[in-house]
Amino acid sequence: MEQEDFLKEVKEREFPAEALQKAEKKGGTEEIYVLEEEGVKAVALLLPLKNRKASIRCLVVRPEERRRGYGKKLLQFLCRECSRRFDTLYGFSCGEEGIEFYKACGFVNSHMETDATYLKRMLDSQIDVKKVVDMAMEAGRILLKNGAEIFRVEETITRICRHFDVETVEIFTLSHAIFVSAEDGMNQTYTKVQQVPLSSPHLGIVTEVNSLSRRIEAGEIELFQAVEILKEIDRMPPKKSYFQILAAGMGSGFFGYLLGASQVESLIAGGIGALLYVWVLFSRKHRISKIITNISGGMIITTLALLAGQIPLPFPIRLEGMIIGAIMPLVPGLAFVNAIREIADSDFLAGTVRMIDALLVFVYIAVGVGITLSAYSKMMGGMGL
Repeated sequence: MEQEDFLKEVKEREFPAEALQKAEKKGGTEEIYVLEEEGVKAVALLLPLKNRKASIRCLVVRPEERRRGYGKKLLQFLCRECSRRFDTLYGFSCGEEGIEFYKACGFVNSHMETDATYLKRMLDSQIDVKKVVDMAMEAGRILLKNGAEIFRVEETITRICRHFDVETVEIFTLSHAIFVSAEDGMNQTYTKVQQVPLSSPHLGIVTEVNSLSRRIEAGEIELFQAVEILKEIDRMPPKKSYFQILAAGMGSGFFGYLLGASQVESLIAGGIGALLYVWVLFSRKHRISKIITNISGGMIITTLALLAGQIPLPFPIRLEGMIIGAIMPLVPGLAFVNAIREIADSDFLAGTVRMIDALLVFVYIAVGVGITLSAYSKMMGGMGL
């Protein structure tokens, strides 16, 4: 009964009979839209006009439900619904708050009448498959580039396309490329291929894109907004260098201890791991080859461990105890785990490529360690530890 009273009050207060009669003369019969979520939350009146235009006569949210996103959700629904029939949608407001509300949903100033400011938004009268696929592909590219699993990339692209009414979409994803083919209601096919070079993972970016895809699916984000948000996410910087170096040192020390190193060996491994990550950051900045980075990293680790072994201590320290922890910043753990998961999901091609890439990193590290130990043995006649 309370909901019916609210609807009746809105109709009488916001949709007077003379306004509706005037609307009919201008173009068409009014349409009332109601947003219900465990009760009526918001109501809007849409007035179809001539020349494929429409106007939002008013949009009202229940007083106790304001500032919870219901008005924005209803307006975004109206934009999607109107895009099937109209080219332009108008809205108006008598206050700054209402103007900002419309602008946040993609409206721009149109004209003024008496005390009201009219805003408008140009609509795509048909689903623009190309724009939707381009945006979805960009989301997938950012995910894949930053270490996301294949299934997550494909699921995100599918979610976005289906939300924007692109029902027919086929996706084929490799570890370094995405292929998407989509079809609109007129049997026109749009296909796009995106190369994604392998790079360092950034799970913070993966989290942000995941969150964005859920917001899109919930109707909180429009296509034009999602494009801008993706640009901001892609520009997210990594953690500060000193933080990464500290984390690498702590990871080396703790992993070394877990793998059998003594407390002193773990502390030394932590220091070596921190120094090693300075080299890793330098190589990323100057785009040094992964082969050189990892072989050199193995040599740096072994050299520092050999030097640490020359420190006079009242108890012996093992070379392997220091090296086993210090190599952890170079180990591609995320890529290795993702490869196993993809193979388990029967995605053998992508999983095999990732697995080979991870195994080659292990080989590069071993080569660097082996070269250093061999050179030391020849020069010193043995390791002396």
